[in-house]
This record gives sequence, C-alpha cells and structure tokens, in this order.
Amino acid sequence: LEWTRRQVDTFYHSPSGWLKLREVEGCPAELISYRRSVENSGPRESDYHILRIDEPSELHSVLESSLGILGRVEKRRALWIYRNTRVHLDRVEGLGDFLELETVLADIDSAEGTAESEEVINLLELDRESFISVPYLELLRET
Repeated sequence: LEWTRRQVDTFYHSPSGWLKLREVEGCPAELISYRRSVENSGPRESDYHILRIDEPSELHSVLESSLGILGRVEKRRALWIYRNTRVHLDRVEGLGDFLELETVLADIDSAEGTAESEEVINLLELDRESFISVPYLELLRET
C-alpha cells in the first residue's frame, strides 16, 4: 500500500474531453484534463495532462464562473503500485466501492501496457463481466 487519501474532484464543462480540479488531503491540488474512450469496459488508452495548482480555491472560482460546474465526486482512494500499473481501491460517496487499474505508458509501449493490464486482471482474478466504462460522475448522475 502506497497511501490512502481523501480526494475531491470537481468537474467543469469542457468543449472536449474532461476537465477536473482534484483536491487531495495533504497534497497540492491538480488541474487534470483528459480524454478516454467509453466504448469498452476493458483496457483503453487515456490522453491526459496534469498541472499542479497552489491556489485551488482561486482557480475553482475562475473555472466555475467561466465554464460552470458539471459535478463533483468525493472518494477515499487507496493506492497500490505493481510495476507500471496503479491499482486504486475507491470508496465513492453515494456509489460504493470500486477497483480501478491504470497502467502508465510512460516507459512502455501500448502493447506492453495492454499485456501488463491483462496480467494484473488475471493476478487479481477480476471478473470481466463486472467491468464498467462509465465514469463515477456519470454513475452519480444516474442515481
């Protein structure tokens, strides 16, 4: 176990992809923009950019007034790392518990990343029938 922390993600309307301000207890905030396919519930690539934010309340005010708030996700996340894969165990307020795998392709290519994702899925004996492709924000809107 690397760490367990409370995270609050505030999502803003964005013309393309997702834009969120992540506030994490004991850490600097981050502005994260990303695009991820929701076409399938298995391994899929995500293109993202992360910017460290020292004054999250000021940025939140600017983003709220210019883009508007799409929603908010509050969770407690535990993180484990297996080689290039981040294993997140999330307890999401209003939804329950989820496991998320994120294989980072910084030092490996897409094929190696897919192979590693498959290895972790098999090691954890995950049931593919239980995989979902819908983000927490969308699940919260459906409840």
